[in-house]
This record gives sequence, structure tokens and C-alpha cells, in this order.
Amino acid sequence: MLDNNVFWNYAVQIYSVPDVAALCLTLQNRYQLSVNYLLFGLWLAHEGRYLPADLSDQKVCQWRKTMLEPLRQLRFTLRETKQSGEEYCCYEALKQAELAAEKVEIGLLYELRERCPEADLASGEDAWKKLSYCNLCVAATSVTKSAAAEFDKDEDLQALLAHLGDKATSAVVIS
Repeated sequence: MLDNNVFWNYAVQIYSVPDVAALCLTLQNRYQLSVNYLLFGLWLAHEGRYLPADLSDQKVCQWRKTMLEPLRQLRFTLRETKQSGEEYCCYEALKQAELAAEKVEIGLLYELRERCPEADLASGEDAWKKLSYCNLCVAATSVTKSAAAEFDKDEDLQALLAHLGDKATSAVVIS
């Protein structure tokens, strides 16, 4: 799944761009958005593809629900309570396990790339920024039906997504 996975390479590079990690984590913590799904939308735009609003995959959803989110919750809980050296070691091990689970999810998302249609774009950075923002909006509204209904009213969410898109599209990414 991750052998020569260009999405994984892109995600690692983009996540290290100044402000991108902070923006992704803000969107995750404030709006319960998936960082990997946001990065997937950005990568698809980078590849000239749309993130379809109806793209749903049982394997991705199941992995996130049964593996990734429980690991993250355990890590968050332990982060607040760790006091001994053993607890700190356990916390670090959970961080590594969560990263490994993130890699699996990225591999599962990568397998969906062919279900994402190519965009008919004019060339240039402006078109890429628009596609990035469009894909980020799809990622944000695909969480729940109520999220989609509230999206138009949430200017803060829209601003965060636009800022993330700007940061990602202004970064130099080596494929």
C-alpha cells in the first residue's frame, strides 16, 4: 500500500510546511475533520483531480473508526495524565502506533485515487488554488450531513480552509 506511495510522500512534505500542521490540527480539533482526508484533497488537487463529494469507502471509514481514532483518544487521555517514566514511554509508543495507523489510512485513501475524476483546469497557480479550496470544502462537508448544512454559515471554517489551501499551493513539493 505504501511502497512508492506518492500521496504519502506529498503528505509528509506538506505537513512540514510552516503553519500547515497547526492548521490541520485546528481543523481536526475544532471541527473533527480528518487530517488525512484534508491532505488527500490537497494531494488530489496537486494531481489535477477533484475530491468527489460522494467518495466514501467502507475500509477507510472502518479503519479510522476502529483503529485510528481509538489510538488517538488513548494518546490524548494519557497525555493529560502521564506522570511516571513508564507512562511517558507508553505515551510515546501510542504516538508511534497512531502514526503507523495514519500511514495505513493514507494507503487506503491512495487506493481511491482512480475514483477521483480529473479536473479540466486552466494552467496556473490560481486554478490549482481554486481546486485545492474546492477539495478542502468537500473534505470538510463530507464529515456529516449537519456539517454540510452548517458550512455556508461558518466563516471561520472557510477562512481556515482557504488559508490551508494557500499554504499548500504555495509550497514547493518534490514528487
